[in-house]
Amino acid sequence: MRHEVLRSGDRPWKEHADGPDGAAGYRRQVLIDEACGSVHLTLGWAALDPGAEVRTHVHSFEKTIYVVEGSLDLALGGAVHRLGVDDYALVPLGSLHALRSVAGARWLEVIAPQARLEPRDTFALGEPPDWSRAAVPDFASPVRGLVGHFSEDQLPPPSKLQMEGYSGGDVTGIRLKMLVDRVFGAQHMNVFMVEFQPGGAGNSHDHPLEEAYVILSGRADALLDGQRYEVGVGDVVWTGVGGVHAFFPAGGAPVRWIEVQAPQPPAQHAFRFLQQWRHVEEHLER
Repeated sequence: MRHEVLRSGDRPWKEHADGPDGAAGYRRQVLIDEACGSVHLTLGWAALDPGAEVRTHVHSFEKTIYVVEGSLDLALGGAVHRLGVDDYALVPLGSLHALRSVAGARWLEVIAPQARLEPRDTFALGEPPDWSRAAVPDFASPVRGLVGHFSEDQLPPPSKLQMEGYSGGDVTGIRLKMLVDRVFGAQHMNVFMVEFQPGGAGNSHDHPLEEAYVILSGRADALLDGQRYEVGVGDVVWTGVGGVHAFFPAGGAPVRWIEVQAPQPPAQHAFRFLQQWRHVEEHLER
């Protein structure tokens, strides 16, 4: 089976106090990893209690942070960014960074490639940051660093899908905003906001990559490897390489999710739509 549907309580939250990227008051809920069959990414929730701090460290993987609750201070690239709800950041592979929350925070965390257990891939390095320098980023500045902010007005009108790797008519009624991708500076993942309008459709297809979907609002009917599921707020869906999937808005309202791809799609042929290849089959049978 090349898919997984996880509900909000399916995986436990665990204290993450040990290790070079651990700290008292730091908790994680890993949802997508090798346990569900993924080989390219790890995805889950992370949280810091008020006053908790994660010391300066470095990873041999890439990480995206998307804040959903509270305020998170991120020391990265010589700056200390104060991130709020709907702010996001990319931590490139090999980049020194540290985390702190004054009043508490929760965020979506995406890692690609997956972390290793042996040999080690995370190391505590460097001096503590000067947290007094924490400031809200100037998101209009071209030198703000690897941080961004999502807002409603960034979503275009509903249309057929237009993105790297595919441009055609098999995905309709979609609004899409790229957040973290190759243009932003990522090398191992894409992270983007998706909204489907009622009557829209992402018809059955597969990819040469993994995808994960974190449902933020609304409901959808998901068809995954021939099995039907209803997914809603708090659910997370994963599809593996070659896993055939389709999504259709349900309940008469838009459905919105954060979508992740790892590795990044090729410039061409990132999608294989079943109905296109059925057309070829029918043509050959004439």
